[in-house]
Amino acid sequence: MQTSHKQRANGQSGSVSQLRPPGPRVPDRHKPLPSPRTVKAVRTSVVWSELWAVAAILILFMVLVVSNTGDVRISFAGMSGVLPLAVVLMAAMAAGIVVTLLLGMARLTQLRPLTRKRLR
Repeated sequence: MQTSHKQRANGQSGSVSQLRPPGPRVPDRHKPLPSPRTVKAVRTSVVWSELWAVAAILILFMVLVVSNTGDVRISFAGMSGVLPLAVVLMAAMAAGIVVTLLLGMARLTQLRPLTRKRLR
């Protein structure tokens, strides 16, 4: 079996099988892929994003207070009184946040020893 030899552009000769371009490259599975993000996030940009989020929440909070100025009668644990609706809503929101933080803290406290065991 004979292979045909052709002249390359650089003056060297080679078989036809050597002149074909290589097939598509298969990425190495063991090598980590490069990150598509080329610019690192810096603290200033993170703080700037968080500042916008806080500003949006404060605007929503102000809308809540302004639109709920009516009084509400509250009775709880033998106490009763009249409070603005916005204050009652803010107290309920604060209570929800506290409960969520307590449950999250309990879960993290529960998972911390398991994480330490796995890292050893």
